[in-house]
Amino acid sequence: MILQVDGIDARVEQLGAGEQVLLLHGWGPGVVSLEEHLLPLGHTLKRRYEVSMLEFPGHGNTPAQQGAWGVPDYAGWTLHAMDLLGLRRPHIVAHSFGGRVALWLAANHPDRVGRLVITGGAGLRPKRTLQGVARKYLYQTSRGLIRLAGRVPSLKERSGCWQSALRDAFSSADYLATPEGLRASFSRIVAEDLRPLLPRIAHKTLLVWGEKDTATPLWMGQAMAREMPDARLLVYQADDHFAYKHQTARFATAVDAFLEEAGDR
Repeated sequence: MILQVDGIDARVEQLGAGEQVLLLHGWGPGVVSLEEHLLPLGHTLKRRYEVSMLEFPGHGNTPAQQGAWGVPDYAGWTLHAMDLLGLRRPHIVAHSFGGRVALWLAANHPDRVGRLVITGGAGLRPKRTLQGVARKYLYQTSRGLIRLAGRVPSLKERSGCWQSALRDAFSSADYLATPEGLRASFSRIVAEDLRPLLPRIAHKTLLVWGEKDTATPLWMGQAMAREMPDARLLVYQADDHFAYKHQTARFATAVDAFLEEAGDR
């Protein structure tokens, strides 16, 4: 169905009955879809839960928002969608970028979140390295020189091509795969370090990571397990960033067992 959330016609799917579970997908405008990334898991969980799935703005069939959004903006939009869907305190199962949104919601609206399951969750920035600092300096210096060249009338037209080439050379594959209209949002998102939120998240949390994850390396899951008060880490050997999708039945069984554990939500 289509649900209008803050003026954006979002695609939403709801399945099953029982305790409420909200599934949040990862980042991938033009690639991520409910059919491929959430519905297989949703159909497995619907036997015991009321499962809700929604597409973030700019993903699947949901139009993009106006302007550059950061994690708090996407989280606020998600909270409004939860209100419209009657999701009072759902358990949240989130992958990658969806993990950023789940962490932000749990830290800032703890009463609206039940238990958390985060798989291949993003949100922690790696430590700065000498190589990274040098690369950033080289990019900024090159950009400055190109801007100066653009002030020369005979070079003004060519400077635009140089700027594009420089951006492509220094940008990540994820940035280049993101549509132009969402790149400012992508830059804001990856610049936000959610690590300070971790000690504030007291929710029972299951972290599921692929051992060979290169998009959100295993050290991120290990850091979350250390710094969140009530989190445990489950590692899928020899699997990658999409371990939850490659092993849907196994992942669903782990989620079901975790959500059914006795104790407070």
